[in-house]
Amino acid sequence: MAAFALGLAGIQRSLWLDEAWVANSIAAPTFGQMFYYPEWLQSSPPMFLVASRAAIHLLGLSNASLRLVPLLMTLAATAAMFTVARRILTPGLAALTCALLVFYTAEIEYSHSAKQYSGEVAATTCILLAVVSYLKKPERARFHRLAAIIAVALPFSYASVFLLPGIILAIGCASPRRALLLTGIAGFVLAILYAVFVRPNLGYQLRAYWASEPESGLSRGVISALVAIIVITLVSVARSHGNLSCRAWTQIVCVLPCILLAIAGAFGWYPMSYRTRLFLFPCFLLVAVMALEDLASWALSSRADAAAWLAVAVALMFGIRTELRSHTGRPKEDVDGAVRFLQRTVAPGDLLIVHPSVGESFRFYAAMYNWTSPPVRYGDTGWPCCPRGKIARSGISSRPAVIADLDRMVPLRYSGRVWLLYTIRPTHWDWVGLDESNVWRDYFSDRGCAMPKPYLQFENLAITFAVCQGSK
Repeated sequence: MAAFALGLAGIQRSLWLDEAWVANSIAAPTFGQMFYYPEWLQSSPPMFLVASRAAIHLLGLSNASLRLVPLLMTLAATAAMFTVARRILTPGLAALTCALLVFYTAEIEYSHSAKQYSGEVAATTCILLAVVSYLKKPERARFHRLAAIIAVALPFSYASVFLLPGIILAIGCASPRRALLLTGIAGFVLAILYAVFVRPNLGYQLRAYWASEPESGLSRGVISALVAIIVITLVSVARSHGNLSCRAWTQIVCVLPCILLAIAGAFGWYPMSYRTRLFLFPCFLLVAVMALEDLASWALSSRADAAAWLAVAVALMFGIRTELRSHTGRPKEDVDGAVRFLQRTVAPGDLLIVHPSVGESFRFYAAMYNWTSPPVRYGDTGWPCCPRGKIARSGISSRPAVIADLDRMVPLRYSGRVWLLYTIRPTHWDWVGLDESNVWRDYFSDRGCAMPKPYLQFENLAITFAVCQGSK
């Protein structure tokens, strides 16, 4: 209920840039254009795109329909997380594990964002559930179910590949033949995914963008917690004297991808932002609570279960309090409101200039509201990551390039009304290296255009209105 309510809270808010290009690709005329979006590098997994495309065909194109699949994936992750936790933890700690997942800030954010990250969490939890089920009773039917879930999960979440080494190791110690078969199935699926979907969408821009993100990397707290659970897992394995239980194998299956991800991030092979490592949070959470259970059973003995339920109550209280104080329904960029305003206000003879920081968002909402022929010209400087065929690197913007681009879009001695739409997100201008909105306003001021104030502002967006007389 909490996961559903939290996901529903922001489901109607305006899409922002990162969501808008995904939405445009989902609504593309053909599957080929969806998987290989002509305007942007397509980094979303194919099954997420297919499921989202089915949702908009079923319910129509809207903010809510584009976020339906992420919400359903969050609910699936919640159910699978509690089920797998209940099989290896006490009821109180299983409830605590589920509550910590549901109220995790990044999980809430992507439960109502038109991005694939909640689907990655769902893929991880479903794989963990199938693994634990098999380890408890390694029957052929359960192995087939595990293989099928992995084969389906990989097209939903490329990152699921980090879980495979631990799973193959756990299966291979008892049945090398099944481990080999699972390796072959997963390898076949991954080869198809790479050849058909990943390789055509690779570009230097992605690597450059992730390398420059200030939020990338692991904090000291996360590293300390990772080291602690690795030590506890090693102690648990050592105490088994080589005869590993289902619980011990589950710890290994959860810890190993954390180690592999840390290594991949350290060498720059995989981006380490909070959202790209979200898929691993269920593994981290599960093994951490398993370690907590071991410590609680030793330190608290018979009071461990009561302490667990008290922790559940505290987690729920603080989680609900935090969300009540947050502004869940506030968009990152209110392009929806801005485009509806412009559609009502801009006349056919006006000139509308849209910055690349909101270009995809403008295209999406103009199409959704059937604004078929806006008098729009799109800027070609200050690109965000990661358009096809454009130079999009951090810190390369320059004032002469911006002015030259404006000269391209604005006719000499233009007379009439001009509307400028651009982002005012500081993070975007930090990436570009220059606040181009200031250059835009100076450009029209230098041409003698009247620019009444105040500028119209929406959430993280601004619209500047100028009236030019054609004197320059």
